[in-house]
Amino acid sequence: MDSINLPVRDRFRAAHEQAIAAYGDPGSWLDSETRVNVLKETRRARDCMLCQQQKESLSPYLVPGEHSAATDLDQNILELVHRLTNDASRLTKNWFEKVIGSGISQEIYVEVVGMVATAIIVDGFSAAVGLPRWCEPEPLAGKPAKKKNEKVVDIGAWVPILDLPTDTTESGIPTVPNIFRSMGLVPEAVRHFFGVMSSHYSLTSFDISLDRSQVEYIASRMSAHNQCFY
Repeated sequence: MDSINLPVRDRFRAAHEQAIAAYGDPGSWLDSETRVNVLKETRRARDCMLCQQQKESLSPYLVPGEHSAATDLDQNILELVHRLTNDASRLTKNWFEKVIGSGISQEIYVEVVGMVATAIIVDGFSAAVGLPRWCEPEPLAGKPAKKKNEKVVDIGAWVPILDLPTDTTESGIPTVPNIFRSMGLVPEAVRHFFGVMSSHYSLTSFDISLDRSQVEYIASRMSAHNQCFY
């Protein structure tokens, strides 16, 4: 797609540049090479023949096979990346338990979820305004910290979430959204994802010409289009 010469705010450019560069850093649970490969596979997942066949099927679980790979990423992580990218609305608890049973820890699961979601935001924005994708970074030396976060609580979700106050506003909306708490097992994944997301969308002040009702209308419409049930 050719650039349509839309003005891009500096905060978007800075947030996106930092987010893509972070894939080259050692993560909390994954090394930098794996993290860069997750980015590469997220970008190429749309061309996967197995994913296309699964999306056309009544149930993705009726179509077995292996995903097309552009890297040497482990097939278990590849399954996670491709399903999150192409068919997230039909993920099930049984699928999640099989992913964990394949040897992927809950922490790795959360880290990958955050990376895939972040890449989709950054690349989706670039495609929408006709800009080229940010280049994939070179992996940096170093080992993942692998430090567990003890400030989490089990509330019956697939993974433990951040243990934060559950107060609600007058409209009944949690003061701390569950989407923020959901990646609590890996605090760096929270910072990575929200570093991009908060540059585009805020529940408080925002520097755009649209008013709050217009912002929420667009967000709701896109959520429905993307089958986001949150």
